[in-house]
Amino acid sequence: MMKAYGRYNPVMANFTQRVSEMLHSPKTQEMINKVKSQATKPENKAKITNFADKFRNKGGGSPPSNSGPSY
Repeated sequence: MMKAYGRYNPVMANFTQRVSEMLHSPKTQEMINKVKSQATKPENKAKITNFADKFRNKGGGSPPSNSGPSY
């Protein structure tokens, strides 16, 4: 493993440069546009909303009720 002195780390700089290049590539932009177009479809919006709700509720069925503490 390489050890870099000070704050500059050439391995990490190379990695971040590669990620940046990938994010700005035409192929990546094409994939992003496809995802955006699919996400705007009503049936997919419903699926996304359902997934987000389940994720927020830790995968449980119905949302928690606000009827106060249960002792």
